[in-house]
Amino acid sequence: MMTISEVSVIGLGAVGAIYAWRLSEYLGYQHVRVVVDKHRKERYEADKIFLNGNQIHFNYVTPEERCTCADLVLIATKNMHLEKAIDAIASHIGESTMVLSLLNGLDSEALLTQRFSAQNVLYGFTTALDATRDKNRIYFSNEGIIVFGENDNVLSPRICAIQKLFDQSHIKNNIPKDIHLEMWAKFMVNVSINSISAITRATYGQCATITSIRTLIIGAQREVIALAHASGIKGLDEQYIEHYQKVFASLEPSGKTSMLQDVEAKRMSENQWFCLKASQLGRVLNIPTPICDTLGALLAGIDAIHQGKIEL
Repeated sequence: MMTISEVSVIGLGAVGAIYAWRLSEYLGYQHVRVVVDKHRKERYEADKIFLNGNQIHFNYVTPEERCTCADLVLIATKNMHLEKAIDAIASHIGESTMVLSLLNGLDSEALLTQRFSAQNVLYGFTTALDATRDKNRIYFSNEGIIVFGENDNVLSPRICAIQKLFDQSHIKNNIPKDIHLEMWAKFMVNVSINSISAITRATYGQCATITSIRTLIIGAQREVIALAHASGIKGLDEQYIEHYQKVFASLEPSGKTSMLQDVEAKRMSENQWFCLKASQLGRVLNIPTPICDTLGALLAGIDAIHQGKIEL
């Protein structure tokens, strides 16, 4: 069986830090490279990274440092940082390197395929992770699940090798029958729960229990289901709405979505890849998306205010 002994990770937010830590615990510190720029390397080495109060040591490398190609590259940045991440990680990717994006949305794999070979790129995302970050300190009660697969959903030797690595690293994972269906389901969640929580400032618990918020979430999700059907993804249905209601009800009630954390920190949100993407698809497919349109406009306004683009 194929073995994976060298891994590179880029993106040291909650997702990247948790999985880089798990992989480092199993493979060994020196076999998991965390790719960061020179400034971040100096800052992380000085301030350290803490997971649930425990200091974690990572093997930081800069894009300029010479290195061998990795067996597996995990990309855990935000969407707006993906192009820069691709440049930074390029020297780690060889002909047989597997590249697994954990980004939200529907676009990252296409961008990676344009830059590298389609043979390098796998499809994936994370779900059920309830981490929050305060500067260099990350707190979580659920480490989440990595959902991944081949573009054609074949259970290939390399997919089996990654699953074995994740299992041995104590990383929960799932290989679905249809990765594209599951990515659309996660997109549905990002468009609805992430966006609405960011606007209302609602926690996971509040999203699950406040009737008016739940009603709005379900309305946005049904718009995404209509888009999925028009895009050939027929399997997305009401059962996924019920499934994700249970998922979010199981998370730490005081936890917050990543988009809410971005808005609270006045960082640019991923609205472009969530509600604005849904609205764009709606126009192309001639599917009405009034809830997504409204949510997207509200978040665009919030982003503009935070980025100082409003004239007073």
